Amino acid sequence: MSAPQRPEQGHSRHPSSDTRRVAMPRRSTRGPLDMDSAAVPTYQPPTPAIQTALPPSPAPSPMPIRTASPASSLLSPVQQNRLPTRTRSKSPASRTIQLDLSLLLRPSLYAPVPTTQIATPFLDTSHQPAPDTDLETLLSHRRFIHAADKATDILTSGSISPSNTQQILQLLYTRFACLVLCNQSTLAAKEAKPLSDLLARESSTYTRPHREIFLEQIPWPLRLLLLKLQVLGTADAHRRAIMGLYALSSECRTLAQKARVEKDEEAFKMWKTRLSDLGIRVAGELVEMGELETARRHLATLEPEPAITEAEMLEMCIRKTLLLLKIGDTQAAEECLATTTASTSSESHTDLDENLLIQRQVLSALTALSTSNYTSAVTQLQSLNSTYPSNPLILHNLAIANIYSNNVSTASSILESLVSESEIVFPTLLFNLSTVFELRTERARERKLGLVDTVVEVG
Repeated sequence: MSAPQRPEQGHSRHPSSDTRRVAMPRRSTRGPLDMDSAAVPTYQPPTPAIQTALPPSPAPSPMPIRTASPASSLLSPVQQNRLPTRTRSKSPASRTIQLDLSLLLRPSLYAPVPTTQIATPFLDTSHQPAPDTDLETLLSHRRFIHAADKATDILTSGSISPSNTQQILQLLYTRFACLVLCNQSTLAAKEAKPLSDLLARESSTYTRPHREIFLEQIPWPLRLLLLKLQVLGTADAHRRAIMGLYALSSECRTLAQKARVEKDEEAFKMWKTRLSDLGIRVAGELVEMGELETARRHLATLEPEPAITEAEMLEMCIRKTLLLLKIGDTQAAEECLATTTASTSSESHTDLDENLLIQRQVLSALTALSTSNYTSAVTQLQSLNSTYPSNPLILHNLAIANIYSNNVSTASSILESLVSESEIVFPTLLFNLSTVFELRTERARERKLGLVDTVVEVG
């Protein structure tokens, strides 16, 4: 007699008592640059024929990749090396953390500035500064090669205490900035790597609020420059730079909110101003990588912060207008410039820098130039030159407007007088004058060699 078979127990589903499925509504999000979407009219990028005197200059900055927080994402990824000795204050109220920066004072880290690409007349001993010339004098006379070497001499002389953080970081910033100005960015990036690694290791070892105290000791311009140098030479340098700028923006927003809670108005304005600056720098990186449409839409989201001053707002709008002109969106550039003109015309100009007012009027002429209204551009710049005679910025752009108006001889005279009479000789001036030599004569090479001698004599 066989045992009774149990009924097969199959899989069964038990429905839930509540069969309703309610989708959770998507929360609105805001990025670190606090951007909102906005529609902007279409545009067509122009093909520039010659350089203007006001190129947008996205500026250098730090690189936070594969790091845990905005504070620890100061620079490069953390490396497993021996940490330098340091002393840290027991209370955040003391607002000081001393570092042992002896690793950055080794002479082997720094090399003399190469002079192989410098014209021979500039290397003549009769045109060299005295060996005992101080660093401030070299910088004021734009002797950047000698200033870079002088900063290294001070760093490696043994006269600086390894715990003197502020002086060491300031000298390093001077060294790296001078190398970049001398077209030695690769060398600057190589020499900046030990500092980048050190700062990344140190910032990752601190916990809040000590990390904030540590980051306060690092000059903001140095952090921006280190970001630019760290991504230099990589395949996706602009993308990495944008990532670093967004990480810094997140930090700025956090610290601005903290300052607001603590009712520290000065700190709040500082962080909001830096946040606006980072937004412009992101747009500059987008333009440099060729993402013109993305840069245009990004610039449309940038609005002046209520906390910034009138002068800071004018400077931001000038930078924004320059980028819009480089993109080719002349309509948006005109609207941005008109906004600044309306906001400052009703107010007193006593608190505004005269140079900012001049730049705004020069930009108005360049906007007319970009819309092929050459006569209007020349007229505006001539009127401006009568008010501010011998201003290099006005004269240089007047020469450019004359080139577009087919007055090449007039433009050549203005540019040559700028080189011989002005105390400031800038690269764009030399580039445009060399271009005029190519247009006017078949002996352009001889004229360029003569230009070198003239620049050497100017000093």
